[in-house]
Amino acid sequence: HDHIRRTATFKQPQTYMDCINTGNFVQDNRLPTARDLPFEFMLNALRLNAGFASTLFTERTGLPITVIAKQLAQAEARGLLTRDHVTIRPTAKGRLFLNDLSEMFLPD
Repeated sequence: HDHIRRTATFKQPQTYMDCINTGNFVQDNRLPTARDLPFEFMLNALRLNAGFASTLFTERTGLPITVIAKQLAQAEARGLLTRDHVTIRPTAKGRLFLNDLSEMFLPD
């Protein structure tokens, strides 16, 4: 996957500050796994107020959208997103609770 990026995560503020001082900004130099891809995609895509084409999920992750069907249904039932056969978009409530909405797609 050419579109996959390496992630930099810092679990401790002091580690982050140490990295700033040394210029080393990558603490966790790993590629996301297939389990991480749905969350990584949704974390970025849910920030789009206009939503995204449902086909984009498969195009970007290489996974069928059915892998997140349960989470999509739960988010829709909670009023956090709306979807049809073409587009998935956060609702006004979903934008207010974007962290909660995004966390629904974390791997188990």
